[in-house]
Parts: sequence; structure tokens; C-alpha cells
Amino acid sequence: MPRSSILTEIGWLAYFLAIFVAGVYLMVIYVVPHHFNDKIAIVFAGIFAALAMILTRAWWHKRSKNA
Repeated sequence: MPRSSILTEIGWLAYFLAIFVAGVYLMVIYVVPHHFNDKIAIVFAGIFAALAMILTRAWWHKRSKNA
């Protein structure tokens, strides 16, 4: 597998951070007041962001490999 450029990796990092921030924001507004601690909500948002990034990168790699 060829190595990606630094700019591409920075883009993926920005994508991860955007998903993470949105996840934390939604969890703190909708979940924390009703169920549990805000630290657990941040962990769940991080897990969700990581899974979303893994799935997106896998899809992107598969798509670009077939093109």
C-alpha cells in the first residue's frame, strides 16, 4: 500500500476532530443530562468518531483502489 502525503493525513485528522467535536456536542446536550457523567459521553463520542473514521478510510481506500 503506498504511503499517503502529510497533507492527506492532516485532512483525515481534521475529519476525525470534526466528527469528535460534533459527537461530544451532541452527547453533552442530549445524553449527559439524562443518563450519566460527561466524561463517559466524551469516551463514547471518541469511540464513535474512531469507528466512523475507520469505516470512511476503508471505504475511501476500496473506492480509490477500484478506480
